[in-house]
Amino acid sequence: METETKPLWTTTREAMGKTWTIGLCPDDVALHKKGGNFGKAYFAAQEININVRLPIDTRDQTLLHEILHMVSDELDLDLSEPGVLAAGAFLYAFLRGFGLWNGFPWPDKEKR
Repeated sequence: METETKPLWTTTREAMGKTWTIGLCPDDVALHKKGGNFGKAYFAAQEININVRLPIDTRDQTLLHEILHMVSDELDLDLSEPGVLAAGAFLYAFLRGFGLWNGFPWPDKEKR
């Protein structure tokens, strides 16, 4: 995906038989939205961009949120934005609470 401002960092992951690019973007221009945007998924381009200014936990939750948008679109579930927000928040809290969430390896994440 060509953007006016390139992501500061990218990595690739394999999922659903495809190679996906996850990027940390510096501003709303790179995320193709104005104001308050946390992330954006581009299914056809196999790319998910996350706002670099977010705390690590919020990045993880935003990544899950964007994946839920893609699931909704791909399976024709027609989930609304409030539905994706609620499902993402619930899943993230549940998976973390049971120790099932393995946080994404962001480049600036402190090693434990």
